[in-house]
Amino acid sequence: MKFKSILFICSFCLFTNAYSQKVLSLHPIFTEQTAVLIPEIEGLWNIPDFNMTVSFEKAGDNFYLLKYGSETNVSTFEAVFVKIKDEMYLDLSGVMSDTLGDDDYRNMFVTAHSLYKIQMSQDTLQLYETNYAWFYNYAIENNLPLKYEWINNAMLLTFKTDELKSFISETSNEKELFNNSITLININNHTDDKIKTNIVVHDSEAKYSTVISQTCKPQFPLKDGWLGGDGDVSVPINAATTLFIFSDTYVGNKNQQSRKVPGMKMVSNSVAIQTCLPNGETDVKYFWNNMYSENPEPIFKTYTKRYIYWVPGAFLVNDNLYIVLEKVGPKLGASPDNVFNFSLLGFTLAKISNPYAAPNEWEIEYIPLPDFVNPEMAIGPHVKLNNYIYFFVSRYDKAQVLVRKQLDFIDSPEKPFEYYALDKTWKTGLDTTDMDTIVNGFRSTTVNYHPDLKQWVMISDIAFMDNKIKMRTAPELTGPWSDEIIIYEIPEVTPGNPSYHKSNFCYLPREGIQYYDSEKHEMLITYDINNSDFSEIVSNAQIYTPKVITVSLKKYGSR
Repeated sequence: MKFKSILFICSFCLFTNAYSQKVLSLHPIFTEQTAVLIPEIEGLWNIPDFNMTVSFEKAGDNFYLLKYGSETNVSTFEAVFVKIKDEMYLDLSGVMSDTLGDDDYRNMFVTAHSLYKIQMSQDTLQLYETNYAWFYNYAIENNLPLKYEWINNAMLLTFKTDELKSFISETSNEKELFNNSITLININNHTDDKIKTNIVVHDSEAKYSTVISQTCKPQFPLKDGWLGGDGDVSVPINAATTLFIFSDTYVGNKNQQSRKVPGMKMVSNSVAIQTCLPNGETDVKYFWNNMYSENPEPIFKTYTKRYIYWVPGAFLVNDNLYIVLEKVGPKLGASPDNVFNFSLLGFTLAKISNPYAAPNEWEIEYIPLPDFVNPEMAIGPHVKLNNYIYFFVSRYDKAQVLVRKQLDFIDSPEKPFEYYALDKTWKTGLDTTDMDTIVNGFRSTTVNYHPDLKQWVMISDIAFMDNKIKMRTAPELTGPWSDEIIIYEIPEVTPGNPSYHKSNFCYLPREGIQYYDSEKHEMLITYDINNSDFSEIVSNAQIYTPKVITVSLKKYGSR
């Protein structure tokens, strides 16, 4: 059944009546990189003039949920703070419940944004509304340039985000730009148990010699409603157990084993626990949130419609599991046949303090990583070495640089990263103009040390429609790195092979170092197969199910 799209502006503005004149914005005033946290904002606030209480709860890594009303009729807003010329501003947008109508109905609504200037002093928060009269006089009476449309009783600003930010910056000295102060009084002084103390890690586990070895091979059967995923990030837990963390995942009903059965949906990430059995076989259990319900959810939730989380990496530090998350949103203006109709908006670090619990019971804290943005600073593979975590960073998919941070401060955003500089030293901060190029060429997916070969091994990602898996080697993380070496030809994208299909494409080959056979010098690699034809994905269970291969390093391991 086809639906004709109807555009509504879903406008939200606090504390005004239905006929008050408003100024709304079609676009937000922030980006993922400019959003800032205000820890003292969390908790309950009273608004004496309205005899009501509102709450600010941290959600995701860099924004809050503002809520008020009763349990049966709660109003929820995304609340994002941004600093412009040393002044703080609040961007509010309403959150539509997933229980209201179906996807087609909800997708007909476009959310607008309300803007406020804020001031905080001790336990008082002042919100200053955008002044309709000032904007009206600016555009109508003075005939000055302003991008806007009229909607009902509101002026809808149509500036793009960078234009809106520039406009506010240029007019910030206008006293009447924001008026009508709303006073909020903090009523709990942040004594609730939601505020957590950061755990400081003192004992490093970063030596590459502490490698967990496993003898079984991973398997990814379609069972228990798990119907395929990609990404295939692995974290060895002990000699018998590995966590696999997937990005986009097809899920279904409890006993579903086929994508052809009605009820299949997609979540942006899921988790599998792979256990090696004594006979060399493998047992696997899959997890996502709200399993087998009408509204399945990923393990790593964003609490917003602006983006989802994909998983490019994960590592353990003592008893904490850290997950690197990509913030992925829609690609504006993508063509109808564009397979890559998404864009990378930034990165987040998730900290799990109870990683040995079932994944759908994990306690997850999200830590912002504002220094890393696409395509200039896209986080790639990681390495734990001594007391540092190293990240290879891809720059426009044409070169890789190297950054690091002490493990003791991995969950402290205020502590800066270091970068490997042009003068071959480590410097504080992330100066992109002074970073030394470690590798020229396409991005990579994993970097592992192989003591038997005394070499670091880097697996390169697969270029679109390429049919080869490639690797590089180096004696040190900082190089010199070898040229790429072809180590495997992928049958699913090589004409003439039985598993070939013209619409197949492969990506994300990753070495699982826990499966490395040092006697045979064989490494185990997983990679993903996708297809631009959804009907082919539904009908072919070999597509969108991780592939497992072994590759001998005997002829590639020395330079």
